[in-house]
Amino acid sequence: MTVSLVGVTIASTQPAFASSSAAAKEAIQKNQDDAKALLKQIAAANEEGIKLDQQIKDNSAKIATQEAAIKEATDEIDNLSTKIDAAKEEVAKRTTVLEGQLISLQKTSGDVYVDFILNSDNLTDLVARTFTVNKLNEASKEALADVNESKAKLTDLKDNQEKAKAKLEADKADLEKQKTNLLDLKDKATKNQNDLTKKINDNKKALTALKADYDKANKAETEKELKELAASAAEGEKGTDSSVGEGKKATSSAGNAYAWGQCTWYVKAVAPWAGNSWGNGNQWGASAAAAGFTVDHNPAAGTIISFAAGQKVGSWAADPSYGHVAYVQSYDADKNTVTISQGGLGFGSPAGPNTQTVSNARSLTYIHK
Repeated sequence: MTVSLVGVTIASTQPAFASSSAAAKEAIQKNQDDAKALLKQIAAANEEGIKLDQQIKDNSAKIATQEAAIKEATDEIDNLSTKIDAAKEEVAKRTTVLEGQLISLQKTSGDVYVDFILNSDNLTDLVARTFTVNKLNEASKEALADVNESKAKLTDLKDNQEKAKAKLEADKADLEKQKTNLLDLKDKATKNQNDLTKKINDNKKALTALKADYDKANKAETEKELKELAASAAEGEKGTDSSVGEGKKATSSAGNAYAWGQCTWYVKAVAPWAGNSWGNGNQWGASAAAAGFTVDHNPAAGTIISFAAGQKVGSWAADPSYGHVAYVQSYDADKNTVTISQGGLGFGSPAGPNTQTVSNARSLTYIHK
């Protein structure tokens, strides 16, 4: 997986005063377009970060499984070694006994056979006694052979177990290399996100200067129009009020313009400072940044959290087309979680609040007041 940083050229802060409000407005539009492009890159980088986090988590789980299997194989090898040692001792004992029996039999074979003959009641008794001695010797040999066979099987099992352990250790080494690579990619992805966030903040500063420039140019043009009207009135000419400030009517942000029962309606209700025309949940980050608000990946109570289309919100996913927004009630830095409240027709209480705790907090997008 590769992580790349696609640069977006940020317009430098405009001069203190533009030649006209139209020029300043055009510069503001360019700034807002740049901000939207940056927010798209941040959303893509955020998705990469989430994906890498999951891959690192899966990789760590596999390594833990390998370590458990290696321990189990080591324990089994130790167990087999103990059994092999016991079998070796048993072979040595049985070999010693068998050798003693054979040597004793060789030394005393003459006396034994004489004793057999003299003390046997008849030929049948003699044959029976001889058969018994031979069977005892054969039993000892068979027992020795069984122990040797058992030792050989145990040795084969131990060899196979050691080969399996070596394979497990090799697989674990590969997984650890993969984890190192994933962590390196995660560091690059984090740096990428930080660079993009810095660009957004720089763009915000430029936007503030552009808005001030626009206000100044707009004020100058309005004053000029008023002076021209005053001059016309003094000469007896009638002007129309509708021409004053044309195209510059202020838009009130009071109230809640979003549809009841939507996540956007709930967040606007609990955070009145949010804009009334920020669009769908997945558009709020770009809209807020364009409006001059700070947008980053720093979770904090009192912020608005914006989810991309289809992005995971805990155990469920945001709408695949519209995304989702919610209000952050609290942030747990140790657990890297945020507790959010939200509304929406998919909840038991569409008008909210519906509370939920979400993990991977530092990889999500926040709008600060």
